[in-house]
Amino acid sequence: MSLYIIQSSGELTECYNKEVAIKSENVLLVISHMQKKIYTWIGGQASPHSKFACARETARIRMELGYKITNLEESYSTDEFNQAVDEACSVDSTGKSSPKPKPLAVKPAPKPTLKTEVKPKPKPKPKSKPKPKTVTKKTVKTEPERRYSSTIDTKVIDVEHVIKQLKILPPMSNSIRDYIIIDDSLYIAPENLDKPGTESKVSLQDGSFVADDYIPRLFLENGKIIAIELWRSV
Repeated sequence: MSLYIIQSSGELTECYNKEVAIKSENVLLVISHMQKKIYTWIGGQASPHSKFACARETARIRMELGYKITNLEESYSTDEFNQAVDEACSVDSTGKSSPKPKPLAVKPAPKPTLKTEVKPKPKPKPKSKPKPKTVTKKTVKTEPERRYSSTIDTKVIDVEHVIKQLKILPPMSNSIRDYIIIDDSLYIAPENLDKPGTESKVSLQDGSFVADDYIPRLFLENGKIIAIELWRSV
């Protein structure tokens, strides 16, 4: 059993105290090897960055262990989840915490060692007397320089305009919008910001993750995909 608190930076902090873990501002990830399940618990005041990191880490761990994922909100929990938390926070007869499991972080691949090959120096060729050349004058016609016009559309997408258009659309039933993808950037949905006017763009590390807990909805203008909304079922 393992219980982790997911920080807004994406770091997983292992915890053995249930009172410290079960708080409204926390996002929890519980791995139950006995039940072969991965539980996620989202507090009512949890930050959007912690929620996004939870979805990424849960998908990665499921690919490693093959366990089923169960998502829970603060207002709802199950007996199986409480049992998994209690077992993760349990101590042995000596009063010491149970040994920590091996970290789940993927070890980086070793860097390849570069070998340099020393090429032998070529043998010098014997010098030969140059033959006299007959120089003839030729008139070389030069073609005029061609100029190509760029056909690439460099129009910058107005993020505020797109978000205003998305606010007009009706929300998806029984779902919460967490994120919006515009161009090549990820933004927190305006309704999830802690304070209006704060920076909503999410800074992510390179890599890939499976966002199977989200339902995408496309927004198109003039036959082009302008934005993608990520909705989470509740």
